[in-house]
Amino acid sequence: MAHAPILVPEVAGERAEAARDCCQSMRQAAASLAGFAPQSVVLISPHSPRRRGAFGVWGGERLSGSLAQFNAPSARVRLPNDVPLAEAIAAEARKGGLATWEIDHESLDHGATVPLWFLAEAGWSGPTVVLGLNYPDEGGLTQLGEAITAAARGCQRRIALVASGDMSHRLKPNAPAGFHPRAHQFDEAFIQVIREGDYHRLGKLDADLREIAAEDAVDSTWVAAAAVEWQATGHRVLHYEGPFGVGYGVAILFADASGACAARPTQAAVAAKHEGEILPEVARRSMEAALNGGAESPPPPTNAYLRSRNAVFVTLHERGGKLRGCAGTILPYYPDVVTETWHSARLAAFRDSRFNPVEARELPKLHIDVSVLHSMEKIDSASQLNPAQYGVIVSTGDGRRGLLLPALPDITTVEQQMYYARRKALIGPDEPVHLQRFQVDYFSEESK
Repeated sequence: MAHAPILVPEVAGERAEAARDCCQSMRQAAASLAGFAPQSVVLISPHSPRRRGAFGVWGGERLSGSLAQFNAPSARVRLPNDVPLAEAIAAEARKGGLATWEIDHESLDHGATVPLWFLAEAGWSGPTVVLGLNYPDEGGLTQLGEAITAAARGCQRRIALVASGDMSHRLKPNAPAGFHPRAHQFDEAFIQVIREGDYHRLGKLDADLREIAAEDAVDSTWVAAAAVEWQATGHRVLHYEGPFGVGYGVAILFADASGACAARPTQAAVAAKHEGEILPEVARRSMEAALNGGAESPPPPTNAYLRSRNAVFVTLHERGGKLRGCAGTILPYYPDVVTETWHSARLAAFRDSRFNPVEARELPKLHIDVSVLHSMEKIDSASQLNPAQYGVIVSTGDGRRGLLLPALPDITTVEQQMYYARRKALIGPDEPVHLQRFQVDYFSEESK
């Protein structure tokens, strides 16, 4: 995510229109992150205070930041610091030979505040960790990413990572660092690396070109890429532009949305919408193309329903009904339900951590269900639920969130629905929660 304060509407004022598309992409990225319902967010900021030879870890019980110095005092964030996770990251870093220090400044830097402002606008209010970098060329970026992963696993946290950074600062004569005619070449090279998902090439970007560009995006991106073990599943460049002489890029580096389903819906719950009946076939074609190693793209949507933008879950079952994989997102990630189904199918087949990846020999024997989620509706109490009709999302103020689809065969009462939704998010039975309900269109593959 970019971190220029001018991307925040209150700072931009009359100049907001010039960066409107980038602002929208920041909102899209924030909504996607919130939709994955992480238990904690870890953000790497290149503008946090630095100390030679050490990486910074923000301390304190709360993380607070404001854009008051940019004439926008009401643009502020205040989030709980995930102190146990922060301490675990520091401990794992030390195990890997890295030095760390606690940053105890009162206010977050704009490299952290701007992305977190967009996350807060999208509904994020949960535990957060902010990390600072060491000095350039001191190394240790891969080890810091590995320390984040080890700490998250040790704390049993499902985390989302944000790499904060802007690209070239020298694209135009009035740019903050002046103008250089080659600066745009860095942005083109960096965006190409992200577009291709070949993150190891970050370390091979021309050092002189990086210096010319006066960029601060590579190191934080490197840490995030190392933390997800250089995987690029679901990667996508959302937007790039440089309206004020600085390159702003917004991208999804990696997305793993496995796990929000439990069982195959009952046949009575299968939707009769003719317009979406192609979706199970789309899911099967996607998995076949992936297994064959081809570069096939999802087919174009052919009607209004298929062109709609909704979240999608794909569920796979073996003969006899045994669950083989299920994945999806709470918020729509792609521009239409066809593309959403195409990518969710691959997550269900190859990225559901509860199962081994689906093999080619298995695919003909699998049954595919596709669930298209309707918009979420806030409700005041569980009395407004009906597990046969509505799915439920339960969430807490610290960011824990559990989802359960409707019409699951073993869930017949509201009490059962609430119990399993809470359990999925590790929410205690007596903890206060916010409730949302939603409906689903089910499309089931015809039996062969």
